[in-house]
Amino acid sequence: MADTRELLLNAACQLFAEYGFSKVTTRMIAQKANVNLGSIHYYFGSKEELYFETFRIAIDADFPLTIEKLLAVDPNLLTTPEGKAYAIQRLTYDYYNRHYNFLEKWKRQLIFREMFSPSPVYPKLVDKVLKLESDKMMEFYFMLVPNASLTEAFVWAHYPDTQATYYLMAETLIVENISLDFMAELNRNVIKTTTRMMIMLLDLPVPEMLK
Repeated sequence: MADTRELLLNAACQLFAEYGFSKVTTRMIAQKANVNLGSIHYYFGSKEELYFETFRIAIDADFPLTIEKLLAVDPNLLTTPEGKAYAIQRLTYDYYNRHYNFLEKWKRQLIFREMFSPSPVYPKLVDKVLKLESDKMMEFYFMLVPNASLTEAFVWAHYPDTQATYYLMAETLIVENISLDFMAELNRNVIKTTTRMMIMLLDLPVPEMLK
């Protein structure tokens, strides 16, 4: 049986995705979770912190794979063009598979709602959750291109987001006319093409599996 914290998170994820931060009250969350109202403060401290936690779940912000982990296995990985290309491939595939590979409906609703109609806590959300991963990707870019400008690093680091967001937005319309098998193949090709472009933008050799 789910514990109180899990019940609150499940309820918050659904309610925030459907109605947005401002329209959801702590009472609504507690009632949907069928728990005591004071449980929200006990487990999360505030509605804001609970909202941030739903985003951490939506974007899977635990970073199971990082450049530091890859370098721990092979400290010389970034000393060759082939090693740099391999690192980009591993990190980009991990990023896509965590964030965008058949993203659940509530996660899409939550993310798109905040993208197109930012809540009052959006600045804090960026600092506490969203900025963490983009910062990691930008740091990785500077490891690959030490003398790059900040704008170059920003564009490169956010390239996977721009590609994935377009296809996620279009997917609802696409699925109405095309089979799920086609969508699965499309997702695989989006990941493959995006990864290849990120490697080519740095004039690195494209791994055989991406050609």
